[in-house]
Amino acid sequence: MTGAEPGGRWGRWAAHPAGPALLFAFAVLEGCLFPAPTEALYAALALGRPRRAWTLAALAAAGSVVGGVIAWRMGAANFDRVGRPLLARHGLLSRVDAVSELYRRNAAVALMTSGYTPVPYLLYGVVGGASGIPLGTFVLFSAIGRGLKYAVLAGIARVAGPPLRRLLAGHPARIAAAVLAVATAAFSIWLL
Repeated sequence: MTGAEPGGRWGRWAAHPAGPALLFAFAVLEGCLFPAPTEALYAALALGRPRRAWTLAALAAAGSVVGGVIAWRMGAANFDRVGRPLLARHGLLSRVDAVSELYRRNAAVALMTSGYTPVPYLLYGVVGGASGIPLGTFVLFSAIGRGLKYAVLAGIARVAGPPLRRLLAGHPARIAAAVLAVATAAFSIWLL
């Protein structure tokens, strides 16, 4: 078995009952606790089971919004005691004014495009609460933006998933190189 078949290593891992729950939990934590690329876990699960790509995308988007709401609450309820130290821990305090300005210009656009910027979503959540962005506005436009982000990834997984699985099957060095390239790119973008 090469790993590309449904019963191969990709399929077994992606079919694990905890996979979707782990993805949801990781997306929540990314939205409210630490900036990390949930997309990497999503990609691994979606490549393992491309037919589940849309369901996994919905779970990742929902988890991200839930995490964003928790971050929004931290910013709204106690920015100085909770939000500020959290952002400082991740080196994000220097970006607070920039995100506040995005919200002043157009909160809807800022939230819908947040998944396509190098600014962590955690920062959007905390600053959204601290800036007084209404929770309904935050949830609606976060859901649209996060949903679109993962919809694009789901489309790619459905179309490119099977060929990528065949390309990577049985080649752990290729998989390691691909993961390293994605992690390096994500970290480089985050530093910008």
